[in-house]
Amino acid sequence: MSCTLEKVRVEVYELANELANLFQSRHQSLIKFLILVNLAGTIYGWYYYRFQLMLSNPLFWPLITDCPNATFFFVIAALLIYFKRKKDGFTFFASANMVKYGIWTMAILVYHKDYFFAPERYLLYSGIFVTHFFLVLEAIPLKNTISSVGRKGLAITFSWLLINDFFDYVVGTHPYIPEENIGYVAIFTVLLTFIAILLIKFSLKFGSSGLND
Repeated sequence: MSCTLEKVRVEVYELANELANLFQSRHQSLIKFLILVNLAGTIYGWYYYRFQLMLSNPLFWPLITDCPNATFFFVIAALLIYFKRKKDGFTFFASANMVKYGIWTMAILVYHKDYFFAPERYLLYSGIFVTHFFLVLEAIPLKNTISSVGRKGLAITFSWLLINDFFDYVVGTHPYIPEENIGYVAIFTVLLTFIAILLIKFSLKFGSSGLND
């Protein structure tokens, strides 16, 4: 029995390690599949925001569709890696967006569970919860391709996410969610910007400082 459990543990560990280093593996078909899935998710995400986009200034559109933007950034980063034109700064940017908005969406769905998981919306938002969980997981193999990230890449990522936070909760471009305790949601969102970036930064497989000029 103990030998069987040990064998299972080893196999699970090897599978997890292989998935975590997907872009360095032989599973090119899985990479292509993930690119297509995320492209489809991007298109659906833009469609999901259609009513808010129609009522908003087109200049604000890139600041409204946070989650589909994150999946689109994954598509671009994955394509660059696939065609051996990897840009570590952009990969870092994409990974941070995926972690932040994947966690944010799951947290908000749970926080407002009575609204989002009401019977008439249960199926839709259960699916959205699951897909955003996988959005966070996908950031792991993506960030594991990064050799180094410069201060410029770090600054661009911080700036983009903080600008999004400003527009979401000062200008009012945040997704349509219940307004209850929106101030606390704003604070959580800004904190999540720092958490997501620091999580990616300190988990990278590069040198001692992790920063280049």
